[in-house]
Amino acid sequence: MSGHAIGQIKNKTASADHVVEGPVAHHPCREQLSKEIEQLHALSRRGLWGLILFLSLSALALCLNQAGTWLMVPAEIKEMIGPPPPAELLHVALGVSWFSALVLVLGRRGANGRPGYNWYNIGLPAAFYPLYIFADPTGICFPAVFAAGLVLLLLEHAFVISYTGKEIMKETERLQGMPE
Repeated sequence: MSGHAIGQIKNKTASADHVVEGPVAHHPCREQLSKEIEQLHALSRRGLWGLILFLSLSALALCLNQAGTWLMVPAEIKEMIGPPPPAELLHVALGVSWFSALVLVLGRRGANGRPGYNWYNIGLPAAFYPLYIFADPTGICFPAVFAAGLVLLLLEHAFVISYTGKEIMKETERLQGMPE
């Protein structure tokens, strides 16, 4: 009877049509892992470029404010534009904008997915600079706008750095554990 059972076993060779099961089948090739690690490094650096852009826009806005840009605008253009909005209204709009962006940043963090940078977090606070230049020519409100934008960018960057650090470590361990 054992001869009968042995006779029914057929030798099968692995072919491209068969799926190989096991831990090796789920590992992407080394090139893919290396590419993923490079993409994670690039993602972590993107926030630094955003910070540099925001700091540059902030420096430009501060220079324009200190130069008295609103005072140099001709009276005809001031009449076309109309009076500047009240600073209190700008504070409310900045607060709502900042809180909305904070909720979005925290929401992206809570999703446990791959975080990304949202360039709106640079543009929204920077968009308030011209408004504050015309509404507050003394520049007293500049630190509030600067702090609002900087806090959002640093928080988002911290989340991305945390995520990419963990993922780079995982992918590096996988890469080192793969046979060459």
